[in-house]
Amino acid sequence: MRYFREVRGVSGGTIINEHLILLILQTIWLLNGFTNGYTEHDRGPSFVMEPPSKIEFSNSSGGFLDCSSSGNPQPTIDWISIDGTSIGDVGGIRKILRNGTLVLLPFPAAAYRQDIHNTVYRCVASNRVGRIISRDVQIRAVVAQSYKIEVETLAAPRGCTAILRCVIPTFVREHVRVVSWVQEPAFFIYPSLQGDGKYHLLPNGDLLIHNLEYNDKFASYRCRTMHKLSRLVIISNPSKIAFHEHRGIVSPSIIEYTSSVTVSQDEGAVLLCVAQACPAVEYRWYSNIGTEPLPLLPGPRTRLMGPILAIEAVTTEDAGTYKCIASNSGGEASTELKLIVTTSIQVEVSPNLISVNMGQPTEFSCLVTSNGIPIQTHQISWFKDGRQLTTIGRNENILRLTAVGREDKGMYQCIVRRKEGDTFQASAELLLGDAPPVLIYSFIEQTLQPGPAVSLKCSATGNPTPEVSWKLDGFALPSNGRFMIGQYVTAHGDVISHVNITHVMIEDGGEYSCIIENRAGKLVHSARLNVYGLPYIRLIPKVIISEGKQLVVKCPVAGYPIEEIHWEKAGRELPEDIRQKVDVDGTLTIYPVQKNEDSGVYTCWAKNKQGLSARRSGEVKVIVPPKLNPFHNSNLSLNVGDRASIPCSVVKGDLPISIKWLKNKNTIDQGQGISITQVDHYNSILVIDHLTAVHSGNYTCTVSNPAASMESSQMLLVNGKQTGLTLKNLRRREKGAINKNEKPQR
Repeated sequence: MRYFREVRGVSGGTIINEHLILLILQTIWLLNGFTNGYTEHDRGPSFVMEPPSKIEFSNSSGGFLDCSSSGNPQPTIDWISIDGTSIGDVGGIRKILRNGTLVLLPFPAAAYRQDIHNTVYRCVASNRVGRIISRDVQIRAVVAQSYKIEVETLAAPRGCTAILRCVIPTFVREHVRVVSWVQEPAFFIYPSLQGDGKYHLLPNGDLLIHNLEYNDKFASYRCRTMHKLSRLVIISNPSKIAFHEHRGIVSPSIIEYTSSVTVSQDEGAVLLCVAQACPAVEYRWYSNIGTEPLPLLPGPRTRLMGPILAIEAVTTEDAGTYKCIASNSGGEASTELKLIVTTSIQVEVSPNLISVNMGQPTEFSCLVTSNGIPIQTHQISWFKDGRQLTTIGRNENILRLTAVGREDKGMYQCIVRRKEGDTFQASAELLLGDAPPVLIYSFIEQTLQPGPAVSLKCSATGNPTPEVSWKLDGFALPSNGRFMIGQYVTAHGDVISHVNITHVMIEDGGEYSCIIENRAGKLVHSARLNVYGLPYIRLIPKVIISEGKQLVVKCPVAGYPIEEIHWEKAGRELPEDIRQKVDVDGTLTIYPVQKNEDSGVYTCWAKNKQGLSARRSGEVKVIVPPKLNPFHNSNLSLNVGDRASIPCSVVKGDLPISIKWLKNKNTIDQGQGISITQVDHYNSILVIDHLTAVHSGNYTCTVSNPAASMESSQMLLVNGKQTGLTLKNLRRREKGAINKNEKPQR
């Protein structure tokens, strides 16, 4: 994508529609704050709130995803699908709010769409610096379905333990949990790790009823469940305990256990092993984590409660295989259970902010740790401004750039995907260091007859993006409607500038220069445009130069061919002394310039082989730059209530001279007891009749004329109870005020 920096007509001539359109585009970009590169305040986007890795919701409730970021300019928030395409509003189903929140609206079952309700989304934050994407967000909408809860009873003889099981249909089992059992009419039994002696509602929803008695056969029980997403509560039909009359010994049989439990580090884990037997069983737990099974004992984090093994705040050392043994006088039964502990990982890209000069190499490292320890991950991918870098191999934690180009600036991300499917990300910003302009394309010398159209073009790169200006024989381009300057910057930051001349005439000939400049350097390219015709000298504008500088004036000769070019002053041909030099191309150089000797009217004349000539005169004005009488003291210490006067005197310099006063680099407000009197063209005085604490600061007198400017400063310290300042603290405060008003350097 291109945006146009400048399109203007040199004169008031008619601008063709194309250029008018470009001018309008330029205005729009400027009004929206776009420039030809980063400003010194720009900062790439970073996530303040990243959406969760997974969200489930019911079609009756809907769901939403929040995503917010910071940066300068403030990043915009968008959403993309798993294939990277942008997503938007879908009537009645999906809506993106202005603050970036993605809302998945409640919907009827018939409106379910897998590409919307069972997919992966990513949040995208972007500004003019670059673009970053969030972790994968797995979306799953669950359509509410009617279901029925049944109760299954595992019979037991008197004195033993009966088991009541809540049977949940498989199609909703993942989202439905048992919240309680009710012994009718109103005795509620809630989940507990250790039970209350008679009743024990296990974490999996099974209800154990110990020490069965004759009267237990008359009680009725209901199972209460709740859907985790829709919050719908379903209660089963009543059911009674089943007895059987077998009074002998029944050896243990494990009827319920959790073969594998996965928990995150620092969470609690519950392993369940339920056996049915008579008489009641005794449970023993063993750890198979080491080389041989070791019996587990209760501890600060370990609780043994019969069929339940609970471990609080699990660590990676708790992961492994556990063995449960249930035994009574009739024998024993055992099973193994596996505990998997997942650890949170931290991803960091180092360095997270780097400035690299163009052409230099650099690299980013993706550091993946868990609890501060580097770990190996399943997959690492690198992204640049939200797009995956396909040239990078899998599992590469180093991204190397051999020669940084302008297109490499922006945001880089390392995205880590674990085998469990969850993703983690971190980002870094690459800035381009200052680089002087480099010419990519330039116009060449041309010789032609009058009449055709001509286009001269310069293209350059650099950082910041260079500014381009044009001159003809060292002066501004002629003011006529046949000249048009156009300029734009490519998506890669290359500046392209051109001068179009319609219907070239003899007087358009000369040496054209494109001046390409940024804060890192300056580049000038020049070449002649020769137009066949008689000698012609364009208007020589008035030249103003400071005394002591070097004067360089090129005779603006047109026509081709030209045999010779001369300069003269007051009827005498130059050069007259060693300070003056005239080159064969008509360039006059004087160094150093002296006011009395070098001010005046200079005449340039040129002729061709046939002896035909042209001449033109122009004025050179040499101005003496101002010189200040420096302040006697750089530091002035006075007391509260004193009177202060600071004079500013110009001892040398040509009029007109401007004298201005600043305090701490800011314009002085004369409403704070400060008065400034302009005595004459060369003298000004700043007076404070009654000093207070607010008058402490650094006062600067700046003088200037068309030749140059200079300044002198004095630090004023007002002593007294109102200030509480030392000179050192005042300098520190003054420095802070200066820095506050300067543009910060990145």
